[in-house]
Amino acid sequence: MKTAVLMSTYNGDEYVEQQIDSIYKQSYQDFDLYIRDDGSNEDFVKYLESLQKKYDFHFIKGENIGFLKSFMELLKEVNGYDFYSFADQDDVWYPEKLQKSIEWLSQNKQDIPLLYHCAYHTGEDVNNKSNIYYHPDSKYCFKKCMTTNYYSGFAMVVNNELRMLMLKGDVEKITYHDWWAGMIAVGIGKYHFDNIPLAFHIDHKTNVTAFTNKKRVKWFFQTLRAESEIHKRALEYKKCFYNDLTNENQKILNLFATEHYSLVKSLKKAFSSNKWRDTTSSDVVMRILMILGKI
Repeated sequence: MKTAVLMSTYNGDEYVEQQIDSIYKQSYQDFDLYIRDDGSNEDFVKYLESLQKKYDFHFIKGENIGFLKSFMELLKEVNGYDFYSFADQDDVWYPEKLQKSIEWLSQNKQDIPLLYHCAYHTGEDVNNKSNIYYHPDSKYCFKKCMTTNYYSGFAMVVNNELRMLMLKGDVEKITYHDWWAGMIAVGIGKYHFDNIPLAFHIDHKTNVTAFTNKKRVKWFFQTLRAESEIHKRALEYKKCFYNDLTNENQKILNLFATEHYSLVKSLKKAFSSNKWRDTTSSDVVMRILMILGKI
């Protein structure tokens, strides 16, 4: 079975070659690497072109459309593969990453959306592997995935069925490709969070997807002023997949995918006995926004 590795880059640094090199050192070799540059400066594009000569990957020079649209553009244009793996420009893959994911995916029927996610180390120094991110399958459910994204794109591999379902969504409304993929797999497919760390996520200030405290505050006030990303994504999910959900999950989705403010639904969410977020501070903020009708 053939796999496509999809990477989006933007004005990267020395970590890029380290990541590309770790991909080409995989024990599983039946893959093609596609790199789409999202409108970087001329020097970085030339650097990527020099790396292309060394590694012979597929290279697309694109306009700046943002990391979400860049990944979704790759997902749309690269077809004909059984599995699709996402890659950031600043991580390191361990040699067995693709092999382990393909083993699990291949054991399942391919006519349902499948998502494999590995545990990973995280930090500033790749030699310090003390911090591990892992979230057991047993603690994840459709209700939680409405408000929390436990999936990181670079740690995911999906099958072609999930790829096609991801493309049904309006890219302006899904916000994050990994969150969108997770909602689909949890809601109407099958997923597995492996407890074996198979990558190192480099955490530094230029990381595009790192959700810092500054970004949390910015997100809170943006949500107060306008329609929340959670609400937009829920409405889009309902449009695409509502009839495929169980009755119980339809009820959960209906709490979030509301066309108009409902005090009853807002209070039901806000005073739910289950935690919406793992940290107390984030959970409290989430409940406040629910009462205000923003989520």
